[in-house]
Amino acid sequence: MEKIVDLLSRISTLYEIPLWVVHSGAVAICCILIASPFVVRYLMRPKYYHFREMILFKVLWRWKYKKDEVIGLWCYCPKCQAMLMVDDENCRSEENLQNKITFFMCNACGGHELGRVVGGDRRYVLSLVKRDIWRHIRDGSYNEVSSATKGALELYTSLETKEQTSDALVEVPSPTEGVETLNNENAEKTSENEAMLLEDGHEDVKKDGI
Repeated sequence: MEKIVDLLSRISTLYEIPLWVVHSGAVAICCILIASPFVVRYLMRPKYYHFREMILFKVLWRWKYKKDEVIGLWCYCPKCQAMLMVDDENCRSEENLQNKITFFMCNACGGHELGRVVGGDRRYVLSLVKRDIWRHIRDGSYNEVSSATKGALELYTSLETKEQTSDALVEVPSPTEGVETLNNENAEKTSENEAMLLEDGHEDVKKDGI
């Protein structure tokens, strides 16, 4: 370390460069040398690494990559982005493949069924999704699938926003309706009072006639 500091001091004296400039350059070079392996690793990643989600079986699938493997694969709700519940209990008791069904449900959206896969349990479904992921990677269609997925998610989000806005709207009564109601009530009370006065007048006339 002392040799490096001495070398920097000599360079500063020899070329009449401020010492702080030399030190700043040395720090920048050290940062570049430290970060360069990570940058190279990032740049050397396969192009398909940005392909991390797609819609299949009416649900959203997300995953990560570790070297050449798909990891962390699971299903999500395309509307609210919540993690889905998977029900494959019937696959344990059924022997016929056509009766083995895996259901996808979103508790955040009321527990409704979003999709299903016939033929096996959740492991079978995950294997199908992985196979479809690698198929898109091999034939180079993953860019198109990624773009289509983003468009579908934006559409789901806009529809969900419209539904929430429509549910939040409440009919506000017109102020004239309240005035009319109040006038009607006052008119009814006046009519009742007039009727009572007329009845009292008739009774007084009868008494006077007697």
